[in-house]
Amino acid sequence: MKIISRILEYNWKYFVFTVVLFVVFWHLLSVKSAVETAEDKFLTALGQNVVNLESAFLSNNAVEFQKILWQIKNDSIMNVRFLPPEDPSGKWMFKKVVVGELLRRKAGVLERSTRVISNGAELGRLEYVIDLVSVNTAVFEQNYILFITVVLFFLGLLVISNLGALQTLLAIERSVNEINAITATGRGDIIRDSIKKNIARLPAGIIGTPFAQMTGRMSDALDQAARLESELVVSKAVSDIAAQVAHDIRSPLVALDAALKHTSQLPEKQRVIVRHAVNRIRDIANNLLEKNRQQAGTPAATNTTAGGHVISEPPTVHLLSSLIDPVITEKRLSFESKPGINIDFKLTRESYGLFAGLAPVEFRRMLSNLVNNAVEALGDKGAVDVHLTHEDKTIVLTVSDDGKGIPPEILAKLGRRGETHGKVGGSGLGLFHARTTAESWGGSLEITSTPGHGTAVTIKLPRATAPAGFVPVLILPPSRPVVVLDDDETIHQVWQGRFDSARVKEHDIEIIHFSEPDKLRAWVKADPAKAKSAVCLFDYELLGFKETGLSLAEELGLCGKTILVTSRYEEPRIIEECARLNIRMIPKGLADFVPISISAPAPPARVVLLDDDALTHMNWQDAAQEHGIELIALTDPAEFLARLGEFPKDIPLYIDSEIGDNVKGEDIAADLKEKGFTNICLATGHPPERFAHLPWLRVISKEAPWGEKAED
Repeated sequence: MKIISRILEYNWKYFVFTVVLFVVFWHLLSVKSAVETAEDKFLTALGQNVVNLESAFLSNNAVEFQKILWQIKNDSIMNVRFLPPEDPSGKWMFKKVVVGELLRRKAGVLERSTRVISNGAELGRLEYVIDLVSVNTAVFEQNYILFITVVLFFLGLLVISNLGALQTLLAIERSVNEINAITATGRGDIIRDSIKKNIARLPAGIIGTPFAQMTGRMSDALDQAARLESELVVSKAVSDIAAQVAHDIRSPLVALDAALKHTSQLPEKQRVIVRHAVNRIRDIANNLLEKNRQQAGTPAATNTTAGGHVISEPPTVHLLSSLIDPVITEKRLSFESKPGINIDFKLTRESYGLFAGLAPVEFRRMLSNLVNNAVEALGDKGAVDVHLTHEDKTIVLTVSDDGKGIPPEILAKLGRRGETHGKVGGSGLGLFHARTTAESWGGSLEITSTPGHGTAVTIKLPRATAPAGFVPVLILPPSRPVVVLDDDETIHQVWQGRFDSARVKEHDIEIIHFSEPDKLRAWVKADPAKAKSAVCLFDYELLGFKETGLSLAEELGLCGKTILVTSRYEEPRIIEECARLNIRMIPKGLADFVPISISAPAPPARVVLLDDDALTHMNWQDAAQEHGIELIALTDPAEFLARLGEFPKDIPLYIDSEIGDNVKGEDIAADLKEKGFTNICLATGHPPERFAHLPWLRVISKEAPWGEKAED
């Protein structure tokens, strides 16, 4: 019994499947045979008694007819019905004869029909059913002894056929159990000896087979596993060092952050450089910790590029120029030892306001690597230019150098993993990382080079929509002041130069400069109405004062009129505070590039009416005068068309449908649409459905659209 239980432990599913398959097949075959036998017996008996049926049928003896049918049917045949042919002469006295049990269900039955023919003449048709349920029951009662015998037979066959396999299996189990017990000791040599000993215990027919050879190789695999384990120990040590470095960096970072609060003696440009350098160190520390978590198996939100490079940041929308500028500044400082190298970021008006969805740490690393590659290609002298522009909805970032260039046969391979050029010890991972990273953001990377003239790496990224708080264009209303608050005199000079170039004085725009909070307060208090109409450009940091540009805007009630001009544009705390106060922002480094526009004064409201009805003109004139609207009312289509040149394309045009002399207003409207007029309306007494074929044409009634109904 123990052997049987072990065999069934591994094979019971297959055993059950085999037995069930055989029983089902045998049972179905038996049912089919029983159905065929029952039907054959019934039809044979019918043929033998057809003469008697004919006699009873011709004598209209229904009782005798039923008696004969009872004699020829068997237990599997039910619902026997005899249906005579229709006879217009009314010769037959009975319509049908029914014999047998009345089986009313439709499921599980076979319906049959046969003609009753005697001496070449058809007496009628017999219909009957075979009940499969009763047939199944009868077959099972006949075969259950056979089924039990088959199960026992298969069980015996299974035990006999698996005795050899079970012997092998038990030997393997003993080997595995012994190895598991030894594994805790960590002694690889003992494990290998145990494997060899247990191989010798296998049945003679097994030794030398591929299975035994595979088991023998386990000892060799253990040697390799030991080597891998030692390598993992070294890798873990390096990972621990990186994590410790990232952790230890945080303490001096805190000190640097504290020191930044006391750098008032430094010009703002140098403060920005120091702040960006500190942020860069913080990014490096964060990235080291993130990679350490990934190696340790700690779950983290990551993205994977097409090349398998893991990016620890999810893409978010960022202003590219604000990411590029500090990296270029760092590169200039890094390569100060090479005075012959000139690194320049060519920021232009086209570079302003370009946003893309990316991971900022990865982007800065990518740009830093590209600039490093360009510098290394130059040697000790040359220029590296970083240029940012756009082509419609695509941002184009180019890092170019005027070095020796790259041969075409090598250029075609660059950007692949492991491909490099002109870099001692280079792995090619820099360009590979740049390409896969750009592709992960929906962009691309292209390398072009001319031997003897230089190389350009072009990264193209999809342009993203600017955040709601960003100022794409600085719009200045005429006759309203502009207030600049900043502690840096250089910024005042930048803004004044921009406003002078925009010729704001011609639009009666006064520029007012403040460097101290108290002077701003005094000005607002002296002329609050003028302050409420001003456009305020406030810096965030005011060195030597506890107030900030945001706190002053909130205190003086100028939030809706204020734009924060700050180098802390990317800081989440500043962004959240600006959103709370409904204040927009301009990065201070881009103050010289933000487009400036003077909003045109609103022209007097004018509308044009073309209608040949004098009463309509009178009603519209009264309504226009009441609402301060200049109405140009015309009756002659020729005069109307002659004066079209006087009207702007967006002026409201109201045209009657019928203007006399069979002139149709909708035809004039179609012509005006072709000429570029955009605000056309048909003022008519006809229902709008009449002009359904002109879906672009708005239809109103003959009443002036500035009445009480329109205002509601």
